[in-house]
Amino acid sequence: MLFNIKKIICFFIFIFSQNLFCSEISQDNNNDNIAFQVNAIQQYGKLRCQEILVGKSQRLAKIGKIIKYDLEFPDQLEVDLKKTDKELDSKTEKKLFNKDFSLCVYLTELPDNKIKVKAKDISSDKIIFQNNFEVLDKRIALDCHFISDQLLPNLTGEKSICLNSLVYSKTLSPKHKVICISDYACNTSKTIVHSPAINIAPCWHTQAPVIFYSQLTKTNNRLMSVNLATRNHKVICSYDGLNMQPSFSQDGKKAVLCLSGGKNSELYLYDQDKTKNTKNHKYTKLTNNKGNNSSPCLLENGDVIFCSDFENSRPQIYYLDRKNGCTKRLTNGRGYCAAPSYCQKNNSIVYTRPVNDTFQIFSLSLDNFNTVQERQLTFTSGNKHEPSFSDCGNFVAFAYEVAQEKGPKISQLAVLNCNSGKIRVLTNSKENKNFPRWSNKTIL
Repeated sequence: MLFNIKKIICFFIFIFSQNLFCSEISQDNNNDNIAFQVNAIQQYGKLRCQEILVGKSQRLAKIGKIIKYDLEFPDQLEVDLKKTDKELDSKTEKKLFNKDFSLCVYLTELPDNKIKVKAKDISSDKIIFQNNFEVLDKRIALDCHFISDQLLPNLTGEKSICLNSLVYSKTLSPKHKVICISDYACNTSKTIVHSPAINIAPCWHTQAPVIFYSQLTKTNNRLMSVNLATRNHKVICSYDGLNMQPSFSQDGKKAVLCLSGGKNSELYLYDQDKTKNTKNHKYTKLTNNKGNNSSPCLLENGDVIFCSDFENSRPQIYYLDRKNGCTKRLTNGRGYCAAPSYCQKNNSIVYTRPVNDTFQIFSLSLDNFNTVQERQLTFTSGNKHEPSFSDCGNFVAFAYEVAQEKGPKISQLAVLNCNSGKIRVLTNSKENKNFPRWSNKTIL
């Protein structure tokens, strides 16, 4: 029994670790003719925006830099930052327009930690946004994100992700991994699971302020939770083998998770309405394919997207149609496909597969199962693992192997802009970071 548990845990570590035995994978990859669509990202010109700091304090300069980063994050604006003693007159603004600037944003420092924000459309000389905001030093990044969240829809016409949050696992030592949360850009972060154990694969509950994660013990891999409001930790389930990766319905009443029982890992459904009158949690088995099944994504119609190696010992991405009781493979059956993440807004998934020895991010649209075609989203060097779609579908967070001048590669957190194709590396510390997951809520 202990041998089986170790074998299954090794499978999950194989899927999720940053060193996925690429030499073995590439041997299969080079022998297969993997067909997929490579779409070049269509490039559009960015609107030029002049951000002007009315004042010269270091505090205002810091606020200006954070807001500049936020405004440029969607890759629709090119922001130039300057300092002045007062707002520009209309004649000077017209000169900016002649230099291809379309927008002008003023940040003016006021008493009592207030910042006046005014945005102008230079071409029409119209104020398109104006308001005063409180920015406190102890929460300067979040207060600036709030300003940017208000500004961006007026400047670009699209909702921002500035108030989103990330949860992830950080490696302090081979036997100690903690769970952290941060703002969307990793400007501010805090550790929420400190326990001296290997804590991995965090995920958000869809309704409650609760994060679930898996904790490796000497006998199994148990599923835990932490309430962000109370900081209380609970053991959710601790069966033999694996207990991990719950995926919740939008109302938070159902979840699909991975349980192994010491054998292969299968997917199980937990339904709160069916178990609230019982003392013991009851799980309904959804798969029985004798393979290793992982990374479930519970859809609103009750169907499940997941990863499995049951057909040919190579993980692929599958769609479980619960109503008809059938399973359809979405990927082409070749190579190594893992870690799917689903976005309801665009009805698509992202996942990883290796190309020329490097794990890249791919996507699949689920609009028509008869014309499912894989699309490669990333092309740069460095393995990319555990992608996570933002709710808006415009961004994908992932763990990115970044080369250092000296020493081994470090797994950092990064974000892919699906519209522009640009990758931003969010972290730079020496600890490996993995398993990033989005939340559209502001947690910190």
